[in-house]
Amino acid sequence: MAQEYPASYDAVSEKYEAVGFSNLSEKEQAIYTIWWLEAEVNNGGFHQYFWNSSGDHAAFALKSLNNIGATKTASLLQQAIDVAFNGKLPESRLERQNHLKIDEVSKMDKLGDLDSEFYEYSENFYEMLDAYVAK
Repeated sequence: MAQEYPASYDAVSEKYEAVGFSNLSEKEQAIYTIWWLEAEVNNGGFHQYFWNSSGDHAAFALKSLNNIGATKTASLLQQAIDVAFNGKLPESRLERQNHLKIDEVSKMDKLGDLDSEFYEYSENFYEMLDAYVAK
């Protein structure tokens, strides 16, 4: 698990509940999407992340990881998108779920390997996120 999630997450989560994702600033969206990526992958892997509503923001999470310099984690997310969706991330949750069901056993094995790499935490993306938000 990453060292500690950003202290700013709680405030961002409350704001999200009040005004929705599109009304968060770009930095708040980065906090929100990266936190949910980590939470879902740690709980059930990339498959769970894409299956659940948090996967709605996978494209923004990918962009945010690159923006903060977490390129190794961004690469893992991109590889997971490539495995699960042949590189083209579906926009809706239902479309993602339907794609995940195709050749699911093979995808689960490949995503499981990426999950294991994710759990190694080759970069402290929360520290990187805090530095990005402070700019």
